[in-house]
Amino acid sequence: MKIGLNLAIPESARDRYALAWAIPTTVVAVAGFLFLTVSTVREFHTYRTLQREMVVRQQSENQLEGREAALRKELEQPQFREVLRQVQYLNGLIEKKQVSLTGLAAKVTELLPAQARLAGFALSPQGETLFVRFTITGRSEEAVETFLSNLEDSPDFRDVAIINQGFQEEGAGPEPVTISCTARYLPSSE
Repeated sequence: MKIGLNLAIPESARDRYALAWAIPTTVVAVAGFLFLTVSTVREFHTYRTLQREMVVRQQSENQLEGREAALRKELEQPQFREVLRQVQYLNGLIEKKQVSLTGLAAKVTELLPAQARLAGFALSPQGETLFVRFTITGRSEEAVETFLSNLEDSPDFRDVAIINQGFQEEGAGPEPVTISCTARYLPSSE
């Protein structure tokens, strides 16, 4: 008599569950591996391309440095030293520039009312101080007084002094009113 002995362990619900999910998990793992492989290859190609571009740029930078060195050597020659010295001198003069006449004229023009015009304009440096002389012609006394008020209120001008004035007499015709004045100019950032 033969006795049959079954030594196999019966399948549990956990084993069946693991077997059911083994195939989808393997498919997802293979897809992830393929994605990582493709991404790695793409990044490697990008790295190689950037490395080649960097080599080209490094070579062009080296060429530019060589050209710069050649130009510097050429500038060190005696005939170019004098030109360099003159350019540095002119640059120094430009840096010492205290005032721009066009900027000053623009500031004065902003202070003028519509009924007045700038008839004369002069700049006279006295040591470190700059004085500006104005001759203003207006249609009326109010226009000239408005300009003087604007000039006194301006942060760019101080110590306003009237030098000469030509106001019209009562009942006179439409003669313009003229005034000459000076003011100390305080140049702001120009």
